[in-house]
Parts: sequence; C-alpha cells; structure tokens
Amino acid sequence: MSIVAIGNPVFDLIETPFIKTSGRVLSGCSTNAALTYAKLGGKATLIGKVGDDFKLKLIETTKKYGVEVIALKSRNSGGFYLKYLDEKMEDRELYVLGVADPINFNELPSFVFESQGIIIGPILNEISHEFMVDLANNHNDGLILVDPQGFLRKLNGEKVVHFRPDYITDIIRLSHVFKPNEKEAKIIFPNLSPEKIALKISNINNAVGIVTLAHKGSVVAFMNKVYHIPAFRTVERDPTGCGDVYAGAFMYYYLRTDNPIEAAAFASAAASFMVETTGPDFKLPFRELEHRFEKILNDIKRLD
Repeated sequence: MSIVAIGNPVFDLIETPFIKTSGRVLSGCSTNAALTYAKLGGKATLIGKVGDDFKLKLIETTKKYGVEVIALKSRNSGGFYLKYLDEKMEDRELYVLGVADPINFNELPSFVFESQGIIIGPILNEISHEFMVDLANNHNDGLILVDPQGFLRKLNGEKVVHFRPDYITDIIRLSHVFKPNEKEAKIIFPNLSPEKIALKISNINNAVGIVTLAHKGSVVAFMNKVYHIPAFRTVERDPTGCGDVYAGAFMYYYLRTDNPIEAAAFASAAASFMVETTGPDFKLPFRELEHRFEKILNDIKRLD
C-alpha cells in the first residue's frame, strides 16, 4: 500500500543530556513518518519544501531508505535547535534556524488523491486550513492522519511558542486519525485529561483519537471506547521524532488490519527504537519489533 506524507522536512541541531548532534540532521514529522513506513516495507512518498542548501542531503538520505521525495522549491530550508532541559526529557526549548515556504495545494501531484493514506505533519504553519479543506474534498476515500504540531506553533522572535488556532476543531473533523502529544492536546482542549481528549477527538472526527504520552505510552479512543497503550521501557537517549515514527507505524499497521488498537500498540513498539538513537538512521529490526509489539499488546488496558 502506498502513502504520502506532506509537510516540510527540517534539518535540526539536537541536544539532550545524553547526545549532541555534530551538525544539522534530517528530521520532521512527515519525514520521519515516511521513513518509518518505508523501513517497514511500505511505499512512501514525501512532499515538502526545502532550500537549495539541504536539497541534496534530503534526496540522498530518503533514497537510502526507499522513500520517494518530491522536493518543492523554497527560498530557505527549515530547521530548529532543540535543547532538552533535564534527564527526564519531558521539557525542551525550541529555537528556529530557518523557515521553509508554505506548501500550496495546487503544487500537489494528482497521484496524492489516489493514495491509500496521507500523513499530514506540518512543522511551522506551512499547511493551511484551506489546504486541508481542499485535500479532504479531493482525496478519494483514503485515510488521513494528522499530527497537529505545526498547526499549533508560531514564532516569538527566534523562539517557537504554542497557540490554539480557531480552526483546529475543523482540522480534527477533516481527519480520520488525529494524534497530538499530551502538551498539544491540552492546548487544544484545556482542563481535560488525555483520556477525555482522545474521546472528544474521536467524537469530532467520528473515527480515531490518539494522545501520545511519551514514556507513559498513549491513549486511543475509537467507537466510544478508550484504551491505554503502554510504552516499551528502554534506554532513552533522544525523544525527538518518536511521535513521528508512531504516526508512520500506525498508518502502516492500520491500513493493513483496520484495527486502531493493535495499530497503536505496533506504533508504540516502533517508536521505542527511535528514542534509543537520534536522526534518520534509526533501525526497525523485525524480530525485536515483533517482540516489543507482543509485550505491549499483552499490557493494553481499557479505560472507559
């Protein structure tokens, strides 16, 4: 099955208490999701904007892992400096190194609308509300998964801060799977628990709501039921991109089984490999992935 991941790639400097990149590494929600899907054996196309300075690096890296890339021209390449503030790595500061241009709906090739699945993973407002409306109106029955991080960010000088756009409820409605992390979920729906937020999302899109909870796993709501999906305990070195890997792995499994709870367990298992390393060269070894998946499946709990 083929999927398309849409959102600008970024080239980040990352610093945690355990690692520090020597230069800017390829990252981004749509990028990591597409890499994950391809590493699992699926066919993935990445569409995003990049400047001439990092275009070759993007093409070389994605080609190595079997991802087709449509690198739309941008005046600049996107990127962040991410600094995690303590060993728990639950809090970080995010500064912009560059901002790529917005993606226009009319730049999308026609095959996008025939794909089995689309992952929408903006980084910093490069995808508009109008883009999403047009996409939903033209996509032929495929699955749309939205990671909303880029809809919820804006710049305050060089620092990235969060905000709640007025149209975010409509973005949820236009999705089939909507997956914020815990911080993003509480920006969208203040004063609600992750479990209630996942259920509220599911009621809005009449499909799947997910809230990822880092080392605490994730909660998934579907058909008025809510489940806790545990994380796999492992050595954590860099949580950057774990939610992106979750998105790509969820899409891979869900398209093949139509079971969102098992798909979330599979996604949680895949994400555990990303936290052990940094950058696009993460591994997804089949036997160990199956082992972690089975362990997580056995520990799923119904919450409602």
